[in-house]
Amino acid sequence: MAKKLTIEFIRECFENYSYDLSTKVYINVNQKLEYICPNGHRHSITWRHWKRGQRCPYCAGLVKLTIEFVRESFEKYDYILLTKVYTHAKSKLEYICPNGHRHFISWDSWKQGIRCPTCDGQTKPTIKFIRDSFKNDNYNLLTKKYENNRQKLEYICPEGHKHSITWSNWKKGNRCPTCSIINQTGCNSPNWKGGISKEPYCQDWGKDLKEFVKERDGYKCMNPDCWGKDKTLSVHHINYNKKSCGAENLITVCRSCNARANFDREWYEYWYKAILYRRYNYKIKE
Repeated sequence: MAKKLTIEFIRECFENYSYDLSTKVYINVNQKLEYICPNGHRHSITWRHWKRGQRCPYCAGLVKLTIEFVRESFEKYDYILLTKVYTHAKSKLEYICPNGHRHFISWDSWKQGIRCPTCDGQTKPTIKFIRDSFKNDNYNLLTKKYENNRQKLEYICPEGHKHSITWSNWKKGNRCPTCSIINQTGCNSPNWKGGISKEPYCQDWGKDLKEFVKERDGYKCMNPDCWGKDKTLSVHHINYNKKSCGAENLITVCRSCNARANFDREWYEYWYKAILYRRYNYKIKE
């Protein structure tokens, strides 16, 4: 005599296919077992048919969807469905996307993950849409007509600088180049050290001192992590103070490593201090 199936065994079989079994008690093979398929369709099936490989009829296209079900699917992605009656999987469904774009799409295309073409950059935006985008960043768009994404769009930035930019570069986040330069130089730069780069060198700074340091270091870049791309040697001030020209504060590096030392200055300062300490037993005062 065959052993009767348990609801736990059946639930496990459904879960193997990512189906959520709603039925709590199993009676026999002809019983309708309610479930929710991986795509959110609610339906029922007998165990006999499940064993034969039958699954969700909605996913298989065997059951006509209701407009309520389609609307619920759109609302999950914050889309507003305007169409009132669902005809078939290839009929055009009118909607408004979360960004306010109005388009049509078939249920077949929606199921494949296709969404608003304007948001995906597949349709040509209107000059009003572009102007609103500039306005959101307090930019004043001067161009009156939009042609294509390679067209130069003239604008005035919030600081009054007049420039032009393509729609493609604007969407990438590019903005006023003058403001960008200002924000990356002087006191606005992350490497700003109070203007010490403009201060004069110490009175001993000159060819003889530089030659002494290079000779001491064997005329080679002292950075163990040197990329070896530049053969030109420079003498670098370890603590970035040009007036501090003692031998314990000077190290030979190639021009490339000297440029790299302008970023993450605190790390490079300790790095070169450690190198001189290990090589010459120099101790630099803080």
